[in-house]
Amino acid sequence: MLKRITELMVLFFSAILVVTLIGCYIDADDDDDIDREPPAVPRGVKTITGDNYVIIQWYPNGEFDLEGYTVWRSENNNDFDSIAELSANANEYTDNNVRNGRTYYYAVSAVDYDGNKSDLSPENAWDTPRPEGRNIILDDYQLEPDRSGFDFSNPRRGAIAWDDRSTDVYFGLDTVVNVTYLYSDNDTAMQDLGYHEHFDDIDVVPEFGYTTLFVELIEGHIYAFYTPDGNFAKIHVRRLTEDDVEFDWAYQNDQENIQLAPTLLRK
Repeated sequence: MLKRITELMVLFFSAILVVTLIGCYIDADDDDDIDREPPAVPRGVKTITGDNYVIIQWYPNGEFDLEGYTVWRSENNNDFDSIAELSANANEYTDNNVRNGRTYYYAVSAVDYDGNKSDLSPENAWDTPRPEGRNIILDDYQLEPDRSGFDFSNPRRGAIAWDDRSTDVYFGLDTVVNVTYLYSDNDTAMQDLGYHEHFDDIDVVPEFGYTTLFVELIEGHIYAFYTPDGNFAKIHVRRLTEDDVEFDWAYQNDQENIQLAPTLLRK
């Protein structure tokens, strides 16, 4: 009888041992099946300057299990906060919660369906949104003196008098040589950046190489300006006659900041 009990106990504990080993084996297989590999860090992150908004773009990831992206923002390039959670199909985000003249830093990270998150993108992507506008028309100061000048810092006034104390530039035709010019009487510096089909062909303006007093106007050319208060601006001449000029403009109200990429969309 005792021998039989002993045999049963041996069988019982053997069964427990087998079950335990099988359970450990199954758990080990389950651990091996868990994906702990994070997605690749998003690359090619860049920003496009806007008027009270910033567009953030990046190259799409290629993982089959990619769930989406997180867009991050900082105002000191150090402490980043999440501002958007996007799907895997996205590779662009527009940040509307910004103010003109303030600089923002951006990064993007990726996450997969198992919750694995990549590091933040390494690019130094920053932007300073600024005001812009279209279709400013200035008349020849000799024909319409009250509608020939423009103040970049107060564009809502539109065309103003050429001799207004706040006028940065004004338009006129030199009848001696039959050439149209932009003039300045307040030391606003100017530079011709050449012909460009699109306003966004010039992302940033030069820091140096400016002239003063006047610059010849040519239709289709982009011009950069440096105002006496230390701000950069630019215009794109859309139409030019002997009597008037029509242009689009952008003005960076963050002093000494050369970022002026416009958000005017190409057609």
